[in-house]
Amino acid sequence: MSEPAATDRLALNLACPACGGRADGDPGSGLRCAACGARYPEIDGILRLVAGSSGAPGYDPHYFESLPRIESRHFWFVARRAVILDALRRHIPDLAQRALFDIGCGTGGLVSYLSAEGIRVLGACDAYVQALEIARRRLDVPLVLVDEGRLPPLAPGHGLLTMFDVLEHIDDDRGTLAWLASVLEPGGYLILTVPAHPFLFDESDERAHHRRRYRRGELREKLGAAGFETLRLTHFMAPLVPMLAALRAPRRVMGTRKAAPRGWDAQLRVVPGINTAFRALLAVERRCLRLIEPPFGSSLLAVARRPRLRA
Repeated sequence: MSEPAATDRLALNLACPACGGRADGDPGSGLRCAACGARYPEIDGILRLVAGSSGAPGYDPHYFESLPRIESRHFWFVARRAVILDALRRHIPDLAQRALFDIGCGTGGLVSYLSAEGIRVLGACDAYVQALEIARRRLDVPLVLVDEGRLPPLAPGHGLLTMFDVLEHIDDDRGTLAWLASVLEPGGYLILTVPAHPFLFDESDERAHHRRRYRRGELREKLGAAGFETLRLTHFMAPLVPMLAALRAPRRVMGTRKAAPRGWDAQLRVVPGINTAFRALLAVERRCLRLIEPPFGSSLLAVARRPRLRA
């Protein structure tokens, strides 16, 4: 995989994590802050745009190595990426003129899929170098290592930001949404997915470092409070809700939230018969989503826009 050109790095609209100044290209490699002179190296194709701070963990690096082996087959990943691609194509009329920057790209499976489907990807960031090292093998766009527990150092002017199953890992989701609006250009878009239905929250969510699951009305209110116009907000993965509710009910009846042995590892297994059935069900659901908004689903998809400036 070839390394991204320096001109690609300069188009990222990045800021210095130390002082907030504009981070421009370093004559050697990496980036340099025009305001304070801080330098941020590029090592093995990854820009290290970090100040050294850390926060509460958002992910378990234990799962990074296994994800590339299952993302192309597991029904959850396959269905989610298809729903997201449909949303991008259906709800962003000038998609061909915009380039996507993904926040919390993980090992890069979803972003590499979107890129292969013709979506322009400007770059991506994550707080885990282990994930970015895997993503580097799958993507030839700039990848940025950022600090965990603080907002990524993006400068204003982005046209399309994405955050897929990341917001639920962040303590201050309201502040994060307000920041996302501030770094988008007027008329810029935000596409995000989150887990739905607080009643489904259990130890599996805790093991995944989720802070919360969302109600649709709650997410709409938080997007509006941050200054967004919500263009599309829908549940998806409805066939999973009865199964998840049934799995959680016995634990609640017995007064415990203890998950099954191996917890999240079991959810990531590709079981042939079950996987095939759910892939078929969710493919039907994806076609229905073009006409209806289901009243429930284990995930929520939002397409939001920062309002354009009035003349």
